[in-house]
Amino acid sequence: MLSSLSPRRFISSLAVACALLGGALPAHAQSAADAAELKKARAQFQQATELEQAGNWTAALQAFREVGQVRMTPQVRFHIAVCEEKLGRLVAALGGYELALADADKVNPDFKGEVEANISRLRARIPKLVIERGPGANAAAIELDGVAVGDSSVGVEVPLDPGPHAVTAKAPNRKPFEANVTLKEEETTRLEVKLEQVPAELSRSRAMTPVDKPPSKVVPYVIGGVGVASLVGAGVLFGLRQGALSDLEKSCPSRTDCPANKQSRYDDLKFYHYGSQVALGVGVVALGTAGALLFFQSRKKEPEAKTTAKLMLLPSIPVQGSDPIGATLRGAF
Repeated sequence: MLSSLSPRRFISSLAVACALLGGALPAHAQSAADAAELKKARAQFQQATELEQAGNWTAALQAFREVGQVRMTPQVRFHIAVCEEKLGRLVAALGGYELALADADKVNPDFKGEVEANISRLRARIPKLVIERGPGANAAAIELDGVAVGDSSVGVEVPLDPGPHAVTAKAPNRKPFEANVTLKEEETTRLEVKLEQVPAELSRSRAMTPVDKPPSKVVPYVIGGVGVASLVGAGVLFGLRQGALSDLEKSCPSRTDCPANKQSRYDDLKFYHYGSQVALGVGVVALGTAGALLFFQSRKKEPEAKTTAKLMLLPSIPVQGSDPIGATLRGAF
């Protein structure tokens, strides 16, 4: 395991990091805002290193990342990797060490040697998982922790963080595969993905009836409700029509000498007449449509007959010397 920073290394790291944070550009080329930002970054780096010394890895990691947003140096990358390793994120830590090693020549030989030593030690700690295709999994789609696994990652050692990991796989006409593996440091775990064949009867029924959900009866009932309401409305309008007609017949029996104040009543009669006809037509069509929908839905539920039978009862005419009058049952299948 990685030990905490020694006081000598702490002072050395702080001095080098401050020099890298502030010495990349000439002082006269930095604006006042840049100078203030670099000053803040130096103070954050010192605070982050103190948090690292105290073992507060989460807070130290956040502080080092904030410093890296101002200027990412090899030492900042190194300290971020240290915090990630302490938090159990070994794969991310290894990547951080390797990035720091790429620019380690900018610091000093001692720093480069320390980074190389951490990389060598960490590679031995990281567990590996080998996923292999077993029976029925040649064309299966495999996922590791919810991420698709490419063919290049099957059958080879995949470095992962210690702890539980989920592997799933699926393929047509095969039962889904699910497995949970717990990886331990310095160990290599092998997992064979096996997919069992789906029973032929179940596979055939799925192919023939992909949707088992019965059709909804909501639409036919809604249309039927509209039809009933339209018929009721037609009856009401017809009653109003008859009342207006009776009123007009009393006021002008001859239909020619109607008073002027009855013109509105005549308009009401026309409205009631045509309105009742339209409502009646809508009601009849709606009820007919609802009935047809319910009929076809009920027909779909009935299983198709595999065989048909026709039976006929025919009279038997007697022939001389034969049995008396009777009946003959004939059938065809």
